[in-house]
Amino acid sequence: MKAAATAAERGHHVILCEKDNELGGILRTEQAVPFKYEMFELAKSYARQCEQLGVEIRTNTAVDAAYIEAEKVDALIIAIGSEPIRPNLPGIDSDSVYSINQLYLEPAVAEQLGDNVVVLGGGQTGCECALHLVQNGKKVNLVEMRDELASDANIRNRPILLKELESHDVQTHLGLRGLAMGEEGLVCSDDSDSEIVIPGDVLIYAVGQRALSKEAEELLDAAPWVRRIGDCVRPANITTAMYEAFHAAMDI
Repeated sequence: MKAAATAAERGHHVILCEKDNELGGILRTEQAVPFKYEMFELAKSYARQCEQLGVEIRTNTAVDAAYIEAEKVDALIIAIGSEPIRPNLPGIDSDSVYSINQLYLEPAVAEQLGDNVVVLGGGQTGCECALHLVQNGKKVNLVEMRDELASDANIRNRPILLKELESHDVQTHLGLRGLAMGEEGLVCSDDSDSEIVIPGDVLIYAVGQRALSKEAEELLDAAPWVRRIGDCVRPANITTAMYEAFHAAMDI
């Protein structure tokens, strides 16, 4: 949306295609988290800006090379993002295991969570998820394989987030690798390869995002000028995405 708006401001005719039924990408997940809701509203603001600038918006529109070639475009900006990494663990197909995106985007998942939840992945996203769940009355165990939490958070946000986790009594477990989801909870191993069971009825995994780089590469020859931006290049943060989007549109 940032790339589309910038290109439109520069006088280009812009077509913005989205495979889902609404704009917003990964920021749509933020509507489920009260303390992140402003990020969801930011996505709505960008969508409104695109509309005001006359961007032709096509939702429910999956794009392949043939689609681009049929449109005969002069320039193509690929911003198809990323998807949650799915851990390759026994029990991952269980009815009690969900991705963080399922938790945030599918109301039925949030409604059927038990009282005891294990969150696998202690990056910023996993920490925010754990905090959100405990604020909603859940008992939460947060599991991270590294020796620190939220190492990907910025220098201002991280200490606040860690303090909130502590004050809300989120149970944190560092240096543990997930092995399997069993009936009693998440089976983990520590540095000495000893097995430990972290109790929980439900597992939410938030172990990172996979760039949709292969899907982006299939579009590289579809237009005379092509630029890849955002998470389909490498999963990062919104600041990086906005920077790349603005400069891609300025370079056309």
